[in-house]
Amino acid sequence: MASDDDIADELRALALQLHEVHADDDRRASAYDLLRDAREQLSVGERRLRWYEEYADAEGRRARNRDLSAWSGNLNAVAPPMRLEVGERNGQPAMLGHVRLSRLREGPPGSGHGGVLAGLFDEVMGAAQRLGGGEGGMTGRLTVHYRKPTPLETDLLFRAWIHQERPTRVIIRAESVLAASLVDTPVVTAGAEAFFVRPQR
Repeated sequence: MASDDDIADELRALALQLHEVHADDDRRASAYDLLRDAREQLSVGERRLRWYEEYADAEGRRARNRDLSAWSGNLNAVAPPMRLEVGERNGQPAMLGHVRLSRLREGPPGSGHGGVLAGLFDEVMGAAQRLGGGEGGMTGRLTVHYRKPTPLETDLLFRAWIHQERPTRVIIRAESVLAASLVDTPVVTAGAEAFFVRPQR
């Protein structure tokens, strides 16, 4: 039986197929009819709650709160998606984001779009706020330094860590690295710094 994750994966594959292949009129017409039927099939059911509407668990975390994210959400068909996990960078706790960009995210020839990279940085840096155990906040400013083109169809690793933490704001730094280069000398394609403003109680 197909899961919601399976359907989202198929939609991502369909978007890529549309981007790669110019089908003939008959095939486009047939695909259009199938898509309209699929949309009608999925329109009946219980309303899906947004992540902030779902009940929190015993530790105050929202259930599956990142599944609908624009950048790391498995259920969001427009997300790459990026897989997040806690790890380390040079012995310091860091949030790690694993992602591989297809031609759907292309900017310069063969390279990721700068706006896409900024969004991915915002995602992993936002998640990194909680590495220190403090409350998360909203992005106040995000600065990205593009050092070299970030290639498509390549495993990338985004690493974010807390640089400075205060009661009302936290400063995060991050970098995007070619994952294969980690065995030797890391190749950094871009770096970023952001501050996040925490709500005042």
